[in-house]
Amino acid sequence: MKTFSNMRSLMTALLCVLLSFSAIAQNRITVTGVIYDENGDPMPGAGVLIEGTTKGAVADVDGKYSIETAKGTALVYNFIGYKDQVVTVREKSVINVTLEPDRTVLDEVVVVGYGTMKKSDLTGSVSSVSSKALEVFKTGTVMEALGGQVAGVNVVSADGTPGGSFDIKIRGIGTVNGDSSPLYIVDGFEVESLSFLASQDILKMDFLKDASASAIYGARAANGVVLVTTKSGRNGRPEVTYNGSASYRVLSKQLEVLDPYEFVKLQLELNPNRYGTRYFNVGEDSKGQPYKYQSMDDYLGVTGVRWQDEAFRPTWSQNHDISVRGGTKDSQYNISFSHFDEDGLFKANTFKKNTARIKFTQNIFKWLKFDASVNYTNRKTTGIGTGGSTLSNILQYRPVGGLYTSDYQLRYNAVDPMLEEVGLSNTNYFNPILNSETVDQVTRIDQWFANGSLTFNLAKGLTFKTSASYSTDFRRSDTFYSDESANASRGSGAYGGSNYYRGLKWSNSNVLTYAKTFDKKHVTNFTLGHETTYNMTENLYGESKEFPLDNLGVDNLGLGAVPSSVTSNKSDSRRLSFFARAFYNYDERYMITATVRADASTVFSASNKWGFFPSFAAAWNIANEPFLKDAQWIDNLKLRAGWGTVGNDRISNYLSLDLYTSLKYGVGGKQVTVLQPSQLSNKDLKWEGSTTTNLGLDLGFFKSRLNVTLDAFLKDSKDLLLAQNLAYVTGFGSQWQNVGKVRNKGIELTVNSVNFNNKNFFWSTDFNISFIKNTLMALQDGTDYILSRSGFNSNFSSYDYIAMVGEAIGNMYGYVFDGIYQSDDFNVHADGTMHLKPGIVDISEHAGEAVKPGFVKYKDIDGDGIITTEDRQIIGNGQPDWFGGITNSFQFYGVDFSFMFQYSVGNDVYNAQRMFSTQSRLEMQNNLAEVKDRWTATNASNLVPSAKGYVAYDVYSRFIEDGSFLRLKNITLGYTIPERLTRKIYVNKLRIYASANNLFLLTKYSGFDPEVNMKSSNLMPSFDFGAYPKSKTFTFGVELNF
Repeated sequence: MKTFSNMRSLMTALLCVLLSFSAIAQNRITVTGVIYDENGDPMPGAGVLIEGTTKGAVADVDGKYSIETAKGTALVYNFIGYKDQVVTVREKSVINVTLEPDRTVLDEVVVVGYGTMKKSDLTGSVSSVSSKALEVFKTGTVMEALGGQVAGVNVVSADGTPGGSFDIKIRGIGTVNGDSSPLYIVDGFEVESLSFLASQDILKMDFLKDASASAIYGARAANGVVLVTTKSGRNGRPEVTYNGSASYRVLSKQLEVLDPYEFVKLQLELNPNRYGTRYFNVGEDSKGQPYKYQSMDDYLGVTGVRWQDEAFRPTWSQNHDISVRGGTKDSQYNISFSHFDEDGLFKANTFKKNTARIKFTQNIFKWLKFDASVNYTNRKTTGIGTGGSTLSNILQYRPVGGLYTSDYQLRYNAVDPMLEEVGLSNTNYFNPILNSETVDQVTRIDQWFANGSLTFNLAKGLTFKTSASYSTDFRRSDTFYSDESANASRGSGAYGGSNYYRGLKWSNSNVLTYAKTFDKKHVTNFTLGHETTYNMTENLYGESKEFPLDNLGVDNLGLGAVPSSVTSNKSDSRRLSFFARAFYNYDERYMITATVRADASTVFSASNKWGFFPSFAAAWNIANEPFLKDAQWIDNLKLRAGWGTVGNDRISNYLSLDLYTSLKYGVGGKQVTVLQPSQLSNKDLKWEGSTTTNLGLDLGFFKSRLNVTLDAFLKDSKDLLLAQNLAYVTGFGSQWQNVGKVRNKGIELTVNSVNFNNKNFFWSTDFNISFIKNTLMALQDGTDYILSRSGFNSNFSSYDYIAMVGEAIGNMYGYVFDGIYQSDDFNVHADGTMHLKPGIVDISEHAGEAVKPGFVKYKDIDGDGIITTEDRQIIGNGQPDWFGGITNSFQFYGVDFSFMFQYSVGNDVYNAQRMFSTQSRLEMQNNLAEVKDRWTATNASNLVPSAKGYVAYDVYSRFIEDGSFLRLKNITLGYTIPERLTRKIYVNKLRIYASANNLFLLTKYSGFDPEVNMKSSNLMPSFDFGAYPKSKTFTFGVELNF
């Protein structure tokens, strides 16, 4: 009975299984059909996908498709340049679909200042960068990701210092002594820089490059405008996103220096009497032990102390980003936190950055919306870096101890033991690594930035928005030199200083906007606004010397026996502005934009407080003309023309006032303070102005699969502030006046293409290139040039940069290298003396000694037969002739892959580090490896002078190098795990990725990296001395979405 019961259960189960299979079979359906475009033509290559899966099909040449699915599922039909269409499968097995064009590419919303505009309506020159282009770079600042991504925007890092600065210029240098950086606007509010932002918080960046686009910002827009839109909340359940990564950093390059053998060889050449027995000796020492080095050949193959290996070690950095966003239709929020922590390549260098942000939107009523955001950033940087003489000492410290100093002693003693042995005293012989460890340098920055706005919908198309922002910036920079440091050993003992800085800025703007469309063809938009801003900065610096102990550092400056310096200062400025903009679009064909802004600034005197900045631009979209209606392959063909004037009020404060400096005198046993005039006021100072004319062409083809933007511009900057020389009878050497003129002109090209786009494979390319020429048109009356000196070392005090009328700003200045004097340049007289042959240029008078074979030779520019300071000329320029970048992005099933190249051509680099580190006549100092090829009696080099055959501290073209480069800036490989698997663990998206930055660099430059700018001056670009080396970075990370 039991057996029968079991058999019945088994038969019932089998029947159920058969019935379920039958039901499943009946539920499956094969759907076929044709996919059409808006004109009723078949769309070969169009895709159809089962929603929520990766299963799909592709239409054939006739637009036909076939796919098997289950009833009740949704099919997603798609094609590049068209809107997705979702159809739920019911009983019908034949589904024909017509896709509608997606004008998202053309109708992408672009921020244009105090508002937004469709990309298709733009009349000015605007470029954009999305968050996707930024997120692959795991760095402490978003600026590092921008280089090579935007046409006309040149981004150069100062060096590789963790958390270091960047120089960004839009369409060239537009000022001489003023601030040449662009205006930064975050969510509609002005900020000093973007360093406080975390990359994960950025949704988009828009670059306003010509005056017609940026004139709405008037007095602040002469150098272009960067508009940043941060991420907002969304309507839906809370969405949690986490992106965490770890990065391994290694030195990208080492500079080759003399090895121990070549170093010892040079020392014996310089001073055989002093070093003849200190590096090798035949026989035994006083203890009866054989000398370690019996001859110079014993140094062959000796490693010694590799100071670059000791100073720069591989490190790790980490980055963690987490955000939560969500909300309802009326209330939306976005909360984010970011942590970045990097150990620098150079020991004792670290950088940490924490950023927290809250952004909230609330629809209070149908007619009233409230927006607010609060951002807090904390940054901390430690270590002295490689600036000043630190890098030089690393390169030039002795590589081997010799007979009486072990390599261990050389590496770990604070002072080179040989100093006392040979009777030398020079602070350059302090151990560079130990010295960096005995200097405590810490910079802490706390920044708060908050803004809010109320938007009133007063009537249909009429809105009023009132906004306010408040930001504070607290900085403390401490530096303490302990007793063991080189600086303290120079005589002052332990000492230190502390600098406190506070910045405060607030603003308020009120904007009225009216938008109206008439008869479906006439689109208008009018903006009227008012803005006021206040900016204040203050500093307090204190310094003390001769501390009795090191324990407290600068936490108690009162411990110092000598309070050597106490200074403080404060400055503030206000700006009042009124602005208006009008836009008209007829039938998506003809567009006109006009703006005007009036600014008043307390930086200027009462007679010149106001500046007026108008602009006008027009565009014609030929693609929408009836005569091109049959050219379906043309999506966009827009001609643009614009003109505008903008200003620059970011100059030193109080130049229009008489200023005084203090002097202290002893009178009657007391010390009194006397004020002495330090500046002659100029009541006529006015705004630096910039006028730009721009012509542009926007092209779009093949359903927006190929987009091209071409711009040509002419930008004239005038009334630049320069120091005009005065007659001595005035009591002042110069006075600031509006006398300079600069011209920038160029061409920019941007190409975006979707090369392949089907079900399982996607490939896109983004390319940009810029050609910009800069010319100084005028200087002060009676002046044709300005000389500048880098002053990187007290001994190198010559003028080494020149700005000359008719030439570009940023020219290097010096002698022209013409090889080396050879023996056949001389006649040998009977008494054995050597004299230059007739017609050979003589450098003797300039060098201060009689020239001889092996001495450096300069070109005689003025043709007088001798070398003098009159033979100096332009020997290089730090600005590139052309620059840009190219990015390729691929997607294959769940795999994503991208790589980006950045390039710069025609820019020279002033390699002062090389010049300083090849002073071969200096004893006990190592040199760069090129010195081993120096001229000798048996090596007639025409490239490197003899050990003593150069003029000390001269700047000449041998050290001006071609800084052109091609860099593989980033390469990224990622994989997104299928959603059907991740949903089982309640994860919407799980992506793992690996990337590498600065993996490959092609350049002729001999320094660490040709992308360098150690001088924050428009007159002295591309200067390399003490630059922190850049790293190759390998990143591994995971991205989660819940």
